[in-house]
Amino acid sequence: MGRVAIVGLGVAILTVVFVSDGRASLHHPTDPMAVPVNANGEPEALPFNEFLRRRLVLRNEFNEKWPLEFPDPKDPARKLKSDRGILKDRIDQERKVPNRTQEQSIALAVDLLRFGKADEADGVLVGKQRQGYLGNITLAHIAAAQANPDQKLKSLNWPRALDHLSIATDEVPPKEFPGLTPQQLAWQVKLNRTVLMKFMRLRLEEARGPKHPLEDELPDRIFDVNFVNASGAYEPGVLAPGEAAKLPPDAIATAQQLALWFPGDTRLYWLLAELYAAKGEFAAARKIMNECVDSGTYSNRKALMQHREAVARAADAKGAAPDEALIGPPADQPAEPPPDVPFTMNAVWVYFGAVAALALFALFRAVTKKRKGAADCGPIR
Repeated sequence: MGRVAIVGLGVAILTVVFVSDGRASLHHPTDPMAVPVNANGEPEALPFNEFLRRRLVLRNEFNEKWPLEFPDPKDPARKLKSDRGILKDRIDQERKVPNRTQEQSIALAVDLLRFGKADEADGVLVGKQRQGYLGNITLAHIAAAQANPDQKLKSLNWPRALDHLSIATDEVPPKEFPGLTPQQLAWQVKLNRTVLMKFMRLRLEEARGPKHPLEDELPDRIFDVNFVNASGAYEPGVLAPGEAAKLPPDAIATAQQLALWFPGDTRLYWLLAELYAAKGEFAAARKIMNECVDSGTYSNRKALMQHREAVARAADAKGAAPDEALIGPPADQPAEPPPDVPFTMNAVWVYFGAVAALALFALFRAVTKKRKGAADCGPIR
């Protein structure tokens, strides 16, 4: 019985490691979380504080430990809805809609996805609602939050996500969609066919390819850029001309949108930090890198730790404001519950190493007792 419990715990740990960080989000008609695009079709990065606020809302909505309501600071007898509570109420209302249209079903599916119910979101779209551009792009994001049925890969379901995304890119996109301007819609369609496609292909290749030590991990190579100066060294605020030329003008806006689509993905978040650092916005870069190390449990990534130290020095030299001055917890939200014990791959291997050591010790004791018992009984005739 004890062995079964140990194996079960090991499976639970692996589930946390390989599944929880890759959750996805998506555009919702009444709560788009979309990067603005001007009349000329040019995306404009969100102000850093506003980006942080939106990402925090998405993470609160997903956090199953986040309270649905909390006491009003001004009137403790009165209850206020939290981000997750507001989302749950919207889901409850969307469920009551009879004979939902495709857009209505997609809205419910997106909310369930944000709520951390990817499998349930998958079942909301039925029949022809799963077809066309909107159906497939929604299913692509849902699959990116589901575990891969091939347990050998120990990853998210990137094959299915990429299949749906590929189908979506071959479909004719809608000319308009609630909550998005025509310019925003056109830019997001472009992202789906380029950057998002590349991101999913990279993750699929990594899942199928040889496994590398986590400490050697780097940000996603969405832009194929090396964040180094002309001498090949990392220097915040300085990029070699050839490397700088690889970055499109909308690089930060693009990384922001990806980070809002995948608010729990630490590597994407790290990429955004590197883009801010390259641009000389050291306070923003330091804030994100600190989050990646702390709540993102990326303290074992060597490059991140080295870059964070360099960015911190650059921020201090520039007189940048501390992280707390960039954004504080919303006044109308409860304090975040204490995080679970962070699990990294190192922690997993240490855990299984300890289990293996205990098993070997138990085996040694059993063999020793057996031999001792045989000796006590005298020779076998």
